[in-house]
Amino acid sequence: MAIGMKGKFKVICNSSPLINLSKIKRLDLLEKIYQQIIIPTAVYDELIIKGASKEGVNELQNLIEKNIINIQKVNNTSFVKALNKDLDYGESEVIALALEVKADLVVIDEKNARMIAEIYDLKKTGFLGVLIKAKREGYIKSVKSYLEQIREKGFWIDKRLYDKILEKLNE
Repeated sequence: MAIGMKGKFKVICNSSPLINLSKIKRLDLLEKIYQQIIIPTAVYDELIIKGASKEGVNELQNLIEKNIINIQKVNNTSFVKALNKDLDYGESEVIALALEVKADLVVIDEKNARMIAEIYDLKKTGFLGVLIKAKREGYIKSVKSYLEQIREKGFWIDKRLYDKILEKLNE
């Protein structure tokens, strides 16, 4: 992203990539890579209100206060309800908001949500994609070390995908 594009490149993020980045203490990558991200109110509620006692909440709150993470209300609530039949509420709001604001990118991990994002032609990445981009842009030296950390904290990744990512990055 070019300097001076702040606010023009719209990135909508779901809770799981934020939680996983928080678990490896690398929420800073969001600001470095995207400058700003937008989360819908359902994601804010899940992370900050319901997750008030969880690890990383203070860091997330700090990013909100610094306007790195912006919270935005979804207008099309009937579309959210329709999506909510197949997805959880946060994922539903992420996709609805991405379409409303004509997002450039959706950061979402869950398989069903990614498939629905694809149906609506939304460009998507996830937690792993953020790590790959961070390495390619020189913000981290190794993806493998972070993959090992997150696996220890319960993140599941298919062995073939794990090997493919490390091979692609020469790790």
